Amino acid sequence: MDMKEKIEKEIVRMKELITDCESVMEEVPKHLRASQELVLESYKRQLAALEQELLELERAQLQNRKFNI
Repeated sequence: MDMKEKIEKEIVRMKELITDCESVMEEVPKHLRASQELVLESYKRQLAALEQELLELERAQLQNRKFNI
């Protein structure tokens, strides 16, 4: 499995995790909700970083293809 596939799988996993967290958030007691929201925001930042990394990897692969032609 190459790096691109690993990142894509991790993005899918993170999206599912975020969706699950958001749906469970309704059931979290109010006194715990603030910490859970921090965790959720952390997951969203990680997802954004992974998506950015994937874009950069795809861009680099595209550049390599242009130079190899």
